Amino acid sequence: MPTILDSMTARHKSCDDEFARAEEAVLDARWDGAAVAFNLFRADMAQHFRMEEDALFPALQAAGGPAGPVQMMCMEHAQMNDLLEQMAAAVEEKNAQSYSGIAETLLITMQQHNYKEEQILYPIADRILAPTRGAVLAAMQAV
Repeated sequence: MPTILDSMTARHKSCDDEFARAEEAVLDARWDGAAVAFNLFRADMAQHFRMEEDALFPALQAAGGPAGPVQMMCMEHAQMNDLLEQMAAAVEEKNAQSYSGIAETLLITMQQHNYKEEQILYPIADRILAPTRGAVLAAMQAV
């Protein structure tokens, strides 16, 4: 059975790849492609956040998991959503300079966030949710 760590780390990688494709299109001033790539990236990030906030985090907390790290991850999701909205505006305005600056901030935030999830939160979740991991993973995929 796959672990939460393996499943969500693969999703991080997928989102990272989409982020890179969107940034490349912006830097090449391929604005139609940039809009498509960015919107795909933003939609996948939103789904990733919902998988955690609607399924993983409630299951973890219901099983007695740590509230502090979950709250921190949710706060960071909100920060990243704000940056994504700013990036969407930059794409709409076809402003590569603005997009690039915001994207740099988002990249750093994502790297730090993913590190905390992959090194701390997901391993904790795998341990605490071991008896119900399959059901939790199914609930996450259903989001």
